[in-house]
Amino acid sequence: MCTVSIIVPVYNGEAKVERCANSILNQDFKDIELILIDDGSKDNSWNIMQEIAKKDERVKIYHKENGGVSSTRNKGIELAEGKYIQFVDVDDYLPLDSTKQLVRSMTDDVGMVIADFYRVVGENVSVQGSIDNDGIISIEQYADEMLKTPADFYYGVLWNKLFRKDIIDQYDLHLDESISYCEDVIFNLAYLEHIQNVYVLKVPVYYYIKTKGSLVEQNADIEHTVKMKTTVITYYSDFYKKIYSPEEYNRKKLLIYSYLVAISTDGISLPFLSMKIGEESGQRFFDNNNLENTIISSNYLSEMLLNRYLNTLAQKYLLDQNEIRILYFLWLSNKPCSSEEIAAFTGLPTLTVTSSLIIMNRKKYLQKVEKDQYVFTAQQFEQDFQQVTSDFYNTCYEGLSLEEIEQYESLRNRIDSNINKILNTVR
Repeated sequence: MCTVSIIVPVYNGEAKVERCANSILNQDFKDIELILIDDGSKDNSWNIMQEIAKKDERVKIYHKENGGVSSTRNKGIELAEGKYIQFVDVDDYLPLDSTKQLVRSMTDDVGMVIADFYRVVGENVSVQGSIDNDGIISIEQYADEMLKTPADFYYGVLWNKLFRKDIIDQYDLHLDESISYCEDVIFNLAYLEHIQNVYVLKVPVYYYIKTKGSLVEQNADIEHTVKMKTTVITYYSDFYKKIYSPEEYNRKKLLIYSYLVAISTDGISLPFLSMKIGEESGQRFFDNNNLENTIISSNYLSEMLLNRYLNTLAQKYLLDQNEIRILYFLWLSNKPCSSEEIAAFTGLPTLTVTSSLIIMNRKKYLQKVEKDQYVFTAQQFEQDFQQVTSDFYNTCYEGLSLEEIEQYESLRNRIDSNINKILNTVR
Protein backbone atom coordinates (compact mmCIF):
# COMPACT_ATOMS: atom_id res chain seq x y z
CA MET A 1 0.00 0.00 0.00
CA CYS A 2 1.38 3.41 -0.98
CA THR A 3 0.60 6.75 0.64
CA VAL A 4 -1.01 8.51 -2.34
CA SER A 5 -2.78 7.28 -5.47
CA ILE A 6 -2.67 9.94 -8.20
CA ILE A 7 -5.40 9.46 -10.80
CA VAL A 8 -5.03 10.88 -14.32
CA PRO A 9 -7.79 10.38 -16.91
CA VAL A 10 -6.38 10.41 -20.45
CA TYR A 11 -8.39 11.13 -23.60
CA ASN A 12 -6.51 12.01 -26.77
CA GLY A 13 -3.66 13.27 -24.61
CA GLU A 14 -0.67 12.18 -26.69
CA ALA A 15 0.80 15.69 -26.68
CA LYS A 16 0.57 16.16 -22.89
CA VAL A 17 0.51 12.81 -21.08
CA GLU A 18 4.30 12.43 -20.87
CA ARG A 19 4.83 15.91 -19.40
CA CYS A 20 2.01 15.32 -16.92
CA ALA A 21 3.32 11.90 -15.86
CA ASN A 22 6.91 13.10 -15.53
CA SER A 23 5.85 15.99 -13.29
CA ILE A 24 4.16 13.46 -10.99
CA LEU A 25 6.88 10.79 -10.98
CA ASN A 26 9.75 13.30 -10.61
CA GLN A 27 8.35 14.92 -7.46
CA ASP A 28 10.44 14.69 -4.32
CA PHE A 29 7.66 12.65 -2.66
CA LYS A 30 8.15 9.12 -3.97
CA ASP A 31 5.62 6.98 -2.09
CA ILE A 32 2.93 7.20 -4.76
CA GLU A 33 1.23 5.20 -7.44
CA LEU A 34 0.33 6.89 -10.71
CA ILE A 35 -2.87 5.55 -12.25
CA LEU A 36 -3.16 6.50 -15.93
CA ILE A 37 -6.51 5.55 -17.45
CA ASP A 38 -7.08 5.74 -21.19
CA ASP A 39 -10.71 6.66 -21.89
CA GLY A 40 -10.89 5.23 -25.40
CA SER A 41 -8.42 7.67 -26.97
CA LYS A 42 -8.27 7.83 -30.76
CA ASP A 43 -4.66 9.02 -30.89
CA ASN A 44 -1.36 7.51 -29.70
CA SER A 45 -2.03 8.04 -25.97
CA TRP A 46 -2.22 4.34 -25.07
CA ASN A 47 1.15 3.53 -26.64
CA ILE A 48 2.80 6.44 -24.83
CA MET A 49 1.21 5.31 -21.55
CA GLN A 50 2.64 1.82 -22.04
CA GLU A 51 6.12 3.27 -22.50
CA ILE A 52 5.73 5.37 -19.35
CA ALA A 53 4.68 2.29 -17.36
CA LYS A 54 7.71 0.30 -18.56
CA LYS A 55 10.06 2.89 -17.07
CA ASP A 56 8.57 3.14 -13.56
CA GLU A 57 7.02 0.36 -11.48
CA ARG A 58 4.84 2.91 -9.65
CA VAL A 59 2.75 3.40 -12.79
CA LYS A 60 -0.52 1.55 -13.39
CA ILE A 61 -2.22 1.83 -16.75
CA TYR A 62 -5.73 0.85 -17.76
CA HIS A 63 -7.63 1.02 -21.04
CA LYS A 64 -11.40 1.37 -21.21
CA GLU A 65 -14.10 2.22 -23.70
CA ASN A 66 -14.88 5.92 -23.94
CA GLY A 67 -17.28 6.89 -21.16
CA GLY A 68 -16.27 10.38 -20.12
CA VAL A 69 -14.07 11.84 -17.42
CA SER A 70 -16.36 10.84 -14.53
CA SER A 71 -16.40 7.15 -15.41
CA THR A 72 -12.62 7.31 -15.90
CA ARG A 73 -12.05 8.87 -12.49
CA ASN A 74 -14.37 6.32 -10.91
CA LYS A 75 -12.28 3.52 -12.42
CA GLY A 76 -9.22 5.21 -10.95
CA ILE A 77 -10.81 5.27 -7.50
CA GLU A 78 -11.62 1.59 -7.89
CA LEU A 79 -8.02 0.75 -8.79
CA ALA A 80 -6.44 3.01 -6.16
CA GLU A 81 -4.58 1.36 -3.29
CA GLY A 82 -3.22 4.49 -1.61
CA LYS A 83 -4.20 5.93 1.74
CA TYR A 84 -5.01 9.24 0.02
CA ILE A 85 -6.21 10.20 -3.45
CA GLN A 86 -5.06 13.09 -5.61
CA PHE A 87 -6.52 13.94 -9.03
CA VAL A 88 -4.64 15.45 -11.98
CA ASP A 89 -5.90 16.34 -15.48
CA VAL A 90 -3.69 15.27 -18.37
CA ASP A 91 -3.35 18.82 -19.77
CA ASP A 92 -1.88 20.04 -16.49
CA TYR A 93 1.14 19.22 -14.33
CA LEU A 94 2.46 19.36 -10.76
CA PRO A 95 5.17 21.39 -9.02
CA LEU A 96 8.14 19.60 -7.50
CA ASP A 97 6.69 19.45 -3.99
CA SER A 98 2.94 19.22 -4.64
CA THR A 99 2.12 15.83 -3.11
CA LYS A 100 4.61 16.28 -0.28
CA GLN A 101 2.97 19.52 0.83
CA LEU A 102 -0.51 17.99 0.66
CA VAL A 103 0.48 14.89 2.65
CA ARG A 104 2.23 16.90 5.36
CA SER A 105 -0.96 18.90 5.86
CA MET A 106 -3.14 15.78 6.14
CA THR A 107 -2.97 14.98 9.86
CA ASP A 108 -5.27 12.52 11.66
CA ASP A 109 -7.82 15.21 12.51
CA VAL A 110 -8.03 16.59 8.95
CA GLY A 111 -10.61 15.26 6.50
CA MET A 112 -9.44 17.06 3.35
CA VAL A 113 -6.65 19.38 2.25
CA ILE A 114 -7.36 22.24 -0.17
CA ALA A 115 -4.53 24.30 -1.66
CA ASP A 116 -3.79 27.23 -3.93
CA PHE A 117 -2.85 26.63 -7.57
CA TYR A 118 -0.96 28.20 -10.45
CA ARG A 119 -3.10 29.49 -13.31
CA VAL A 120 -1.14 29.37 -16.58
CA VAL A 121 -2.12 31.38 -19.65
CA GLY A 122 0.46 31.17 -22.41
CA GLU A 123 3.82 32.08 -20.88
CA ASN A 124 2.31 33.80 -17.85
CA VAL A 125 1.49 32.27 -14.49
CA SER A 126 -0.29 33.62 -11.41
CA VAL A 127 -1.22 32.19 -8.01
CA GLN A 128 -4.92 31.58 -7.29
CA GLY A 129 -6.59 30.84 -3.96
CA SER A 130 -9.75 31.92 -2.17
CA ILE A 131 -9.09 31.43 1.55
CA ASP A 132 -6.54 33.79 3.07
CA ASN A 133 -5.04 31.92 6.03
CA ASP A 134 -3.08 28.68 6.27
CA GLY A 135 -4.28 26.09 8.81
CA ILE A 136 -7.18 23.94 9.97
CA ILE A 137 -10.74 25.26 9.78
CA SER A 138 -14.06 23.61 10.66
CA ILE A 139 -16.46 22.43 7.99
CA GLU A 140 -18.81 25.26 9.01
CA GLN A 141 -16.05 27.84 8.46
CA TYR A 142 -15.26 26.23 5.12
CA ALA A 143 -18.92 26.43 4.12
CA ASP A 144 -18.96 30.14 5.03
CA GLU A 145 -15.86 30.76 2.90
CA MET A 146 -17.38 28.91 -0.04
CA LEU A 147 -20.45 31.16 0.02
CA LYS A 148 -18.25 34.18 -0.75
CA THR A 149 -17.28 32.86 -4.21
CA PRO A 150 -19.47 29.78 -4.73
CA ALA A 151 -18.50 29.07 -8.35
CA ASP A 152 -14.76 29.51 -7.88
CA PHE A 153 -12.66 26.69 -9.36
CA TYR A 154 -10.81 26.64 -6.04
CA TYR A 155 -13.80 24.97 -4.37
CA GLY A 156 -15.30 23.07 -7.28
CA VAL A 157 -12.43 21.20 -8.91
CA LEU A 158 -10.79 18.01 -7.65
CA TRP A 159 -7.18 18.72 -8.55
CA ASN A 160 -6.20 21.15 -5.77
CA LYS A 161 -7.29 18.80 -3.00
CA LEU A 162 -6.18 15.65 -1.18
CA PHE A 163 -8.88 13.15 -0.22
CA ARG A 164 -8.91 10.25 2.26
CA LYS A 165 -9.50 6.93 0.54
CA ASP A 166 -11.15 5.42 3.65
CA ILE A 167 -13.88 8.09 3.61
CA ILE A 168 -14.49 7.57 -0.11
CA ASP A 169 -14.79 3.82 0.43
CA GLN A 170 -16.84 3.99 3.62
CA TYR A 171 -19.54 6.16 2.04
CA ASP A 172 -19.24 4.71 -1.47
CA LEU A 173 -18.52 8.11 -2.99
CA HIS A 174 -18.13 8.39 -6.75
CA LEU A 175 -18.59 10.88 -9.55
CA ASP A 176 -22.01 11.09 -11.18
CA GLU A 177 -21.58 9.69 -14.69
CA SER A 178 -25.03 10.85 -15.80
CA ILE A 179 -24.10 14.55 -15.96
CA SER A 180 -21.36 16.36 -17.84
CA TYR A 181 -21.20 19.56 -15.84
CA CYS A 182 -20.16 20.16 -12.20
CA GLU A 183 -19.80 16.46 -11.48
CA ASP A 184 -16.62 17.30 -9.55
CA VAL A 185 -18.55 19.94 -7.55
CA ILE A 186 -21.11 17.32 -6.55
CA PHE A 187 -18.38 14.87 -5.53
CA ASN A 188 -16.74 17.54 -3.37
CA LEU A 189 -20.04 18.40 -1.67
CA ALA A 190 -20.81 14.74 -0.99
CA TYR A 191 -17.33 14.23 0.46
CA LEU A 192 -17.51 17.33 2.67
CA GLU A 193 -20.67 16.01 4.34
CA HIS A 194 -18.59 13.27 6.02
CA ILE A 195 -15.70 15.29 7.48
CA GLN A 196 -15.29 17.75 10.34
CA ASN A 197 -12.22 19.79 9.38
CA VAL A 198 -10.36 21.04 6.32
CA TYR A 199 -6.70 22.06 6.12
CA VAL A 200 -6.18 25.20 4.04
CA LEU A 201 -2.72 25.06 2.48
CA LYS A 202 -1.46 28.43 1.24
CA VAL A 203 0.98 26.87 -1.19
CA PRO A 204 0.27 26.32 -4.93
CA VAL A 205 0.22 22.58 -5.65
CA TYR A 206 -0.94 22.50 -9.27
CA TYR A 207 -0.35 24.07 -12.67
CA TYR A 208 -3.76 24.58 -14.28
CA ILE A 209 -3.40 25.29 -17.99
CA LYS A 210 -6.21 27.55 -19.14
CA THR A 211 -7.06 26.76 -22.76
CA LYS A 212 -9.23 28.62 -25.25
CA GLY A 213 -12.77 27.29 -25.30
CA SER A 214 -12.65 26.02 -21.73
CA LEU A 215 -15.76 25.86 -19.55
CA VAL A 216 -14.69 29.08 -17.85
CA GLU A 217 -14.99 30.95 -21.14
CA GLN A 218 -18.11 29.11 -22.26
CA ASN A 219 -19.92 29.96 -19.04
CA ALA A 220 -19.55 33.71 -19.42
CA ASP A 221 -23.18 33.66 -20.61
CA ILE A 222 -25.24 33.87 -17.39
CA GLU A 223 -28.33 32.35 -19.04
CA HIS A 224 -26.30 29.32 -20.10
CA THR A 225 -24.75 29.10 -16.63
CA VAL A 226 -28.11 29.07 -14.86
CA LYS A 227 -29.48 26.40 -17.19
CA MET A 228 -26.57 24.10 -16.44
CA LYS A 229 -26.50 24.80 -12.72
CA THR A 230 -30.14 23.94 -12.11
CA THR A 231 -29.03 20.30 -12.30
CA VAL A 232 -26.64 20.89 -9.41
CA ILE A 233 -28.38 23.34 -7.09
CA THR A 234 -30.27 20.59 -5.23
CA TYR A 235 -26.98 19.02 -4.15
CA TYR A 236 -25.61 22.42 -3.19
CA SER A 237 -28.68 23.35 -1.14
CA ASP A 238 -28.81 19.95 0.57
CA PHE A 239 -25.18 20.30 1.60
CA TYR A 240 -25.86 23.57 3.42
CA LYS A 241 -28.98 22.12 5.05
CA LYS A 242 -26.78 19.42 6.59
CA ILE A 243 -24.01 21.82 7.62
CA TYR A 244 -26.13 24.67 9.02
CA SER A 245 -28.91 24.73 11.57
CA PRO A 246 -32.40 25.45 10.10
CA GLU A 247 -32.18 29.04 11.39
CA GLU A 248 -28.73 29.59 9.88
CA TYR A 249 -29.81 28.05 6.59
CA ASN A 250 -32.82 30.35 6.30
CA ARG A 251 -30.69 33.40 7.06
CA LYS A 252 -28.24 32.48 4.31
CA LYS A 253 -30.64 31.02 1.75
CA LEU A 254 -30.24 33.93 -0.67
CA LEU A 255 -26.46 33.57 -0.54
CA ILE A 256 -26.73 29.83 -1.09
CA TYR A 257 -28.94 30.26 -4.15
CA SER A 258 -26.61 32.92 -5.56
CA TYR A 259 -24.66 29.91 -6.84
CA LEU A 260 -27.19 29.76 -9.69
CA VAL A 261 -26.01 33.04 -11.22
CA ALA A 262 -22.38 32.97 -10.12
CA ILE A 263 -20.12 32.72 -13.16
CA SER A 264 -17.59 29.90 -13.07
CA THR A 265 -14.14 31.35 -12.66
CA ASP A 266 -10.60 30.23 -12.03
CA GLY A 267 -9.77 33.63 -10.56
CA ILE A 268 -9.00 37.05 -11.98
CA SER A 269 -5.32 37.75 -12.58
CA LEU A 270 -4.13 41.32 -12.59
CA PRO A 271 -1.33 41.78 -15.14
CA PHE A 272 1.15 43.13 -12.59
CA LEU A 273 0.61 40.06 -10.37
CA SER A 274 1.47 37.60 -13.14
CA MET A 275 4.92 36.08 -13.64
CA LYS A 276 6.68 34.39 -16.49
CA ILE A 277 6.72 30.60 -16.28
CA GLY A 278 9.71 29.62 -14.13
CA GLU A 279 9.79 32.77 -12.01
CA GLU A 280 7.16 31.36 -9.64
CA SER A 281 9.62 28.68 -8.47
CA GLY A 282 12.30 31.12 -7.37
CA GLN A 283 13.98 31.96 -10.65
CA ARG A 284 13.79 30.88 -14.24
CA PHE A 285 15.52 27.63 -15.14
CA PHE A 286 17.96 27.59 -18.02
CA ASP A 287 19.43 24.62 -19.83
CA ASN A 288 22.84 23.96 -18.30
CA ASN A 289 23.96 21.15 -20.61
CA ASN A 290 26.77 23.29 -22.01
CA LEU A 291 28.11 23.70 -18.45
CA GLU A 292 27.71 20.07 -17.41
CA ASN A 293 30.18 18.82 -14.78
CA THR A 294 31.55 22.29 -14.11
CA ILE A 295 31.80 24.30 -10.89
CA ILE A 296 29.26 26.80 -12.17
CA SER A 297 26.75 24.08 -13.11
CA SER A 298 26.95 22.37 -9.72
CA ASN A 299 26.52 25.61 -7.78
CA TYR A 300 23.70 26.70 -10.08
CA LEU A 301 21.71 23.48 -9.62
CA SER A 302 22.13 23.50 -5.84
CA GLU A 303 20.94 27.09 -5.62
CA MET A 304 17.99 26.38 -7.91
CA LEU A 305 16.89 23.48 -5.69
CA LEU A 306 17.23 25.44 -2.45
CA ASN A 307 15.38 28.40 -3.99
CA ARG A 308 12.55 26.06 -4.99
CA TYR A 309 12.06 24.82 -1.42
CA LEU A 310 12.40 28.30 0.10
CA ASN A 311 9.96 29.75 -2.41
CA THR A 312 7.27 27.38 -1.13
CA LEU A 313 7.71 28.91 2.33
CA ALA A 314 7.71 32.43 0.91
CA GLN A 315 4.29 31.79 -0.62
CA LYS A 316 3.00 30.24 2.59
CA TYR A 317 4.05 33.22 4.74
CA LEU A 318 3.41 35.93 2.10
CA LEU A 319 7.07 36.93 1.90
CA ASP A 320 9.09 37.71 -1.17
CA GLN A 321 11.97 35.49 -2.24
CA ASN A 322 14.66 37.84 -0.91
CA GLU A 323 13.09 37.97 2.55
CA ILE A 324 12.86 34.20 2.91
CA ARG A 325 16.51 33.77 1.82
CA ILE A 326 17.65 36.30 4.42
CA LEU A 327 15.63 34.67 7.19
CA TYR A 328 16.96 31.24 6.27
CA PHE A 329 20.53 32.49 6.33
CA LEU A 330 20.07 34.07 9.77
CA TRP A 331 18.47 30.87 11.04
CA LEU A 332 21.41 28.80 9.77
CA SER A 333 23.93 31.27 11.20
CA ASN A 334 22.40 31.14 14.68
CA LYS A 335 24.31 34.31 15.61
CA PRO A 336 24.18 38.06 14.97
CA CYS A 337 25.09 38.98 11.40
CA SER A 338 25.62 42.30 9.66
CA SER A 339 23.85 43.38 6.50
CA GLU A 340 27.20 43.12 4.72
CA GLU A 341 27.60 39.48 5.78
CA ILE A 342 24.03 38.68 4.79
CA ALA A 343 24.51 40.27 1.36
CA ALA A 344 27.76 38.35 0.82
CA PHE A 345 26.36 34.93 1.71
CA THR A 346 22.95 35.31 0.04
CA GLY A 347 24.27 36.98 -3.10
CA LEU A 348 21.69 39.76 -2.76
CA PRO A 349 22.49 43.45 -3.31
CA THR A 350 23.24 45.32 -0.07
CA LEU A 351 20.42 47.81 -0.70
CA THR A 352 17.95 44.93 -1.10
CA VAL A 353 19.17 43.32 2.12
CA THR A 354 18.94 46.59 4.04
CA SER A 355 15.34 47.30 2.98
CA SER A 356 14.29 43.69 3.65
CA LEU A 357 15.84 43.78 7.12
CA ILE A 358 13.84 46.91 7.99
CA ILE A 359 10.58 45.27 6.86
CA MET A 360 11.22 41.99 8.71
CA ASN A 361 12.34 43.80 11.84
CA ARG A 362 8.93 45.50 11.90
CA LYS A 363 7.25 42.10 11.50
CA LYS A 364 9.37 40.82 14.43
CA TYR A 365 10.86 38.04 12.29
CA LEU A 366 14.31 39.22 13.34
CA GLN A 367 15.79 41.60 15.88
CA LYS A 368 18.43 44.30 15.62
CA VAL A 369 20.72 43.63 18.59
CA GLU A 370 23.28 46.38 17.95
CA LYS A 371 24.32 48.68 15.15
CA ASP A 372 23.86 46.73 11.89
CA GLN A 373 23.70 43.34 13.67
CA TYR A 374 20.60 41.14 13.30
CA VAL A 375 19.47 37.81 14.79
CA PHE A 376 16.71 35.43 13.80
CA THR A 377 13.66 35.53 16.13
CA ALA A 378 10.83 34.03 14.02
CA GLN A 379 10.31 30.79 15.91
CA GLN A 380 7.27 29.96 13.76
CA PHE A 381 9.71 29.28 10.90
CA GLU A 382 11.87 26.88 12.91
CA GLN A 383 10.18 23.64 11.90
CA ASP A 384 9.74 24.75 8.30
CA PHE A 385 13.42 25.63 7.94
CA GLN A 386 14.44 22.31 9.45
CA GLN A 387 12.20 20.61 6.89
CA VAL A 388 13.68 22.62 4.00
CA THR A 389 17.18 21.56 5.05
CA SER A 390 16.11 17.93 5.35
CA ASP A 391 14.34 18.01 1.97
CA PHE A 392 17.36 19.56 0.29
CA TYR A 393 19.78 16.91 1.53
CA ASN A 394 17.33 14.05 0.93
CA THR A 395 17.05 15.13 -2.70
CA CYS A 396 20.80 15.55 -3.09
CA TYR A 397 21.62 12.21 -1.45
CA GLU A 398 18.87 10.15 -3.03
CA GLY A 399 20.22 6.75 -4.11
CA LEU A 400 23.48 7.15 -2.15
CA SER A 401 24.47 4.72 0.58
CA LEU A 402 25.39 5.95 4.07
CA GLU A 403 29.01 5.08 3.30
CA GLU A 404 28.92 7.13 0.09
CA ILE A 405 27.37 10.09 1.92
CA GLU A 406 30.02 9.97 4.65
CA GLN A 407 32.75 9.74 2.03
CA TYR A 408 31.31 12.71 0.14
CA GLU A 409 31.03 14.80 3.32
CA SER A 410 34.62 14.00 4.22
CA LEU A 411 35.87 15.00 0.77
CA ARG A 412 33.70 18.13 0.80
CA ASN A 413 35.19 19.19 4.14
CA ARG A 414 38.72 18.66 2.80
CA ILE A 415 37.92 20.71 -0.31
CA ASP A 416 36.47 23.51 1.83
CA SER A 417 39.56 23.40 4.03
CA ASN A 418 41.81 23.81 0.97
CA ILE A 419 39.78 26.77 -0.25
CA ASN A 420 39.82 28.41 3.19
CA LYS A 421 43.61 28.11 3.38
CA ILE A 422 44.02 30.04 0.16
CA LEU A 423 41.41 32.65 0.96
CA ASN A 424 42.85 33.28 4.43
CA THR A 425 46.33 33.58 2.95
CA VAL A 426 45.44 36.20 0.37
CA ARG A 427 43.29 38.37 2.62
